[in-house]
Amino acid sequence: MKLVLIRHGQAVEREEFQKFRKDDALRPLVLKGRKRSFIMAQKLKLWLGPVDLLVTSPYLRAKQTAMIFQRTLRAKKNMDVMELIPSAPPMAFAQWLKAHAGHATTVVVVGHEPQLSVFASWVLAAQMQSFVDLKKNGMIGIEIESLQEIRAGGGELKFLVNPKMF
Repeated sequence: MKLVLIRHGQAVEREEFQKFRKDDALRPLVLKGRKRSFIMAQKLKLWLGPVDLLVTSPYLRAKQTAMIFQRTLRAKKNMDVMELIPSAPPMAFAQWLKAHAGHATTVVVVGHEPQLSVFASWVLAAQMQSFVDLKKNGMIGIEIESLQEIRAGGGELKFLVNPKMF
């Protein structure tokens, strides 16, 4: 099974957005974030093949990133997942995958830091402290035996991509 974790693209700076007294969940992507998301989606399409499921945090910047990836990857199914909001514990997403990913063989996930890198560290090395530096629009490719049996240390790193590589 393939699991690709993607950090959302560059969004309006938090401090700048707070001046308008709006909820952080509504912070949108900036043009640079949209452009990089498109480039990364094109690269991922070349490497990945068909996508069964694309899941995203319901926060606007993640949803906007996911929409760009969806247009390119054409996942069979898309879902917003509350277990991917920034304050959710990474293990909540592991439980969600076990319960809802079904028999998907390729899942693309768009979310936030530090949750994604902590989740990746847990899947790869059974560590609850991140050893991965996931930049905005960065991607981690992990292969696991089964989404329904996802476990600590049960994954194999296939790629870690920084968007500045392109």
